Amino acid sequence: MKYKIILIAVIIAILAGGLVFYTPYKKEKELRVFNASATAREFNAENAMGFSRGICKLGPRYGGNNVELKAADLMEKKFEENGIEARKERVDLGGGKYTYNVIGVINGTNQNKYVILASHIDSPGFCEGATDDGAALGVQVEVARILSSQDFKPEKTILIIGFGGEELWFKGSEDFVKRHPEIVRNCEAVIDLNCVGAGENVFLTEYSYQPKPVRGDPKLINLIMECAQELEHPVTIGETTYPSDTYPFYYNSIKRVPVCQVMSQPFKVAPWSSENSADKLDQEDIRKIGETITLALFKLAT
Repeated sequence: MKYKIILIAVIIAILAGGLVFYTPYKKEKELRVFNASATAREFNAENAMGFSRGICKLGPRYGGNNVELKAADLMEKKFEENGIEARKERVDLGGGKYTYNVIGVINGTNQNKYVILASHIDSPGFCEGATDDGAALGVQVEVARILSSQDFKPEKTILIIGFGGEELWFKGSEDFVKRHPEIVRNCEAVIDLNCVGAGENVFLTEYSYQPKPVRGDPKLINLIMECAQELEHPVTIGETTYPSDTYPFYYNSIKRVPVCQVMSQPFKVAPWSSENSADKLDQEDIRKIGETITLALFKLAT
């Protein structure tokens, strides 16, 4: 009997010790998961910069040329390496030419609600397009890594999309909107990264002019602004000329989706310039954009 009592006491002590160990671990894990601001600061700007430079080295990505198609392949592969489901969708450009939209998916518990982080794969036909839009691709693949590496269970499905053919008046995003009316109908926000990676402030576009006016959603702008301020990044709100891939989400026959084009302004290098090369990219600017957008996605998707 004495030995049984001792054995029971030992078992109780072991279980109690395990509980003491498990409880702080569980609490620490929960804090890590739900501290969105701290998780956003895990954005690695060096990773993003490395991918962006690799894209730029390919050369101008325009009109469905081989370089644009290669960039789409690299983006799809990087999404998969970073732990998220990825696929390409072919976009017809006419005249036998085509490009791809590359779509990364982080499934939410409610798969009838969507949040989209967009950019474009192509560049002007005469330059590397480091900020237009190579840096944005680097931000996207690093955001994908952050979101997939955490115990992050979003309510809404997050789509991280690189659109082809943006320089041809938004061909890729227009194709996506027509092909996926159910996603557009149930999309609660589109954040579009355009001309980031070499500027001073996180710039939130409240109004753009051509080809028709697009107004950034005030609630979405305010949320992203609050994220930048929480992370102590400089943020400004203003107007720009072109809406980039927010345009088809704003003008379509299905739904006017809440949109915000995010840029880096004032520009340190003109986007439409032969000088827009990888050596002009600013790692600190990429970090500010990346952290801000990561935090915004956490808040939008939960």
